[in-house]
Amino acid sequence: MSDRSMVAEVEARLAERLGPEAFKHSVAVARTAERLAEEYGVDPEQAYLAGLLHDWAREMSGTELVASAREYGFEVSDVDGAVPYLLHARVGARQVVEAFPGIDGEVVSAVSAHTFGDDEMSDLTRIVYIADMIEPGRDFEGVARLREAVGAVDLDELFASAYTETLLHLVRSRRHIHPQTVAVWNAIVERGDS
Repeated sequence: MSDRSMVAEVEARLAERLGPEAFKHSVAVARTAERLAEEYGVDPEQAYLAGLLHDWAREMSGTELVASAREYGFEVSDVDGAVPYLLHARVGARQVVEAFPGIDGEVVSAVSAHTFGDDEMSDLTRIVYIADMIEPGRDFEGVARLREAVGAVDLDELFASAYTETLLHLVRSRRHIHPQTVAVWNAIVERGDS
């Protein structure tokens, strides 16, 4: 099944699975990811599909997320236990594979890494991460700068800037920082993207 033929089925199932606001956000991320993909030379159909699916497990309870993560054999860190919502990306990616057999692995990777990234992220994965941050419904200090940077800077720089905003938000709001967030930041620094 191609990405394009899967979209209608995904949209219908998401509309049943998510509440109206979460569904609206998923569609907005999909559209933003598609636009970013066109700007940065990535497959826009894959980007749209990954954007749609990124929050597949968003509305699961913390207890359900922890239980599912353990069922899938994921390590559940102390931070995951304190903030189970962080598990929704990895759990959602596994559920997406079960719900849509044959789905492209790049799409699954983008879903899996959209909360705090991965040490080595594909262009598609970085696009979905950024799209989740800058979709039109988002309103935080720095979002306008990120939106203005689209197309004005390369994807590495845009991702580094988006990740910087994430870290600043976590520090300013005194939230837990996941060990994977630190690893991704260190990888950005090592590559010289920051």
